[in-house]
Amino acid sequence: MFTSLTLYFSPFLRHKEEFSLLQIFKPLYLVLCVFGLIPCSINFPKKKKNCTILLKPYFSRSLRALFILLVVYIFFGLHVHQVITSSEDNVLAEGAMAKANYVIELITAILFCTTTYFCVHRKKDVYASMFRHITRAWDDLNYVNRDMILSRLRVQVNCVVFGNLIMILIMLTTVTFVGQSSLWKRILITFSFNIPEMIQFIVVAFYFVLILTVVALLKNIESHCKMFKQVRRIIKGSEVELARSSVTLSQMQTVYVTAMRVKRQINEVFQAPILFTLLQCFHTAVSESCDLCLGLFYKDNFSVQHIIECSFWVMLQFIKVYVLARSGSLLKSEADNIGRIIHDIPNSEEEDIDLFMEIQHFSTLMNFQDTEISIYGYFVLEAPLMFNVSSDSESASFEEVEILIQQLFG
Repeated sequence: MFTSLTLYFSPFLRHKEEFSLLQIFKPLYLVLCVFGLIPCSINFPKKKKNCTILLKPYFSRSLRALFILLVVYIFFGLHVHQVITSSEDNVLAEGAMAKANYVIELITAILFCTTTYFCVHRKKDVYASMFRHITRAWDDLNYVNRDMILSRLRVQVNCVVFGNLIMILIMLTTVTFVGQSSLWKRILITFSFNIPEMIQFIVVAFYFVLILTVVALLKNIESHCKMFKQVRRIIKGSEVELARSSVTLSQMQTVYVTAMRVKRQINEVFQAPILFTLLQCFHTAVSESCDLCLGLFYKDNFSVQHIIECSFWVMLQFIKVYVLARSGSLLKSEADNIGRIIHDIPNSEEEDIDLFMEIQHFSTLMNFQDTEISIYGYFVLEAPLMFNVSSDSESASFEEVEILIQQLFG
């Protein structure tokens, strides 16, 4: 047991360790299976062999997803009924507008869960094709030592992403069960807020890990481009002699096209869940910021627990937005690195014209293979997304506070 844990969470590959690209994905894959968020089954071999992608347990995974959705829907209805009919004092849901915001948060959470499970099981064939393309693209270029890429990816997936998921789960549970709310209220929050929030974080983590996998494919291409550049030039004094490389630009170009195909498949299966994620992030950031401002300045019974709770929920939304924005920047940066190396490949007048044509063809292909992740073509997931959402939510929360102040004081 301890050996298996060290195998997946160690930042370094041991000497002669046999490890494939998708095996790094195994801990998160097990979590996805528990929540029914992956429609296909992956058979992870013990040795360095291709993983087998199967669609056999589709019915059992569908039942698991249906059960989770049913539980979330039941507690969603009970929670909405409790918010509307309860006369219990709740400093975070006082007044008609505050209750409306509270119910809208519940609705956005349930819409995200419904959309996510629908897309997962509607596009199950795309998932299977995506994993097969990842495995094939990784194995097509194996002429350089890729242990550094795998070890870095292992740290990012199993230590950073998976570790943060566990930390967020612990913090969600702590914030929910530390306070003066009744036990029934805590149960309602757990099943109607916390579980959808954890599903949302798991989906965002799944998306980000797949993007990291595409980035690893591009880094593998970059390593081969560097090797190709070095092999093409053997300097002896001031003369340049040509050498023969074990990999050609056409092979790297084929892998690049496959990596971009995987990127498009990721875009296809995740754009609807990401759209509802950003909708929920924006609304929650605005409403919680508004509650925090009103509580600090206009409510005497606004305790430290309420401040921590509001701040925590705002922080969770910005974490999701940051991860989504970071994904697009990573893809664009790695593609730019490949483009710069390709243009630096030595090309003298005495060389064969075929090399020059291959470089031009690869560069033209990269211009037409877009690296951006777009949400139905309306906006792109990139670094400015973080600034836009945070600035818009801040201005919207202040506008809402001003409206409430005008209503209170005329």
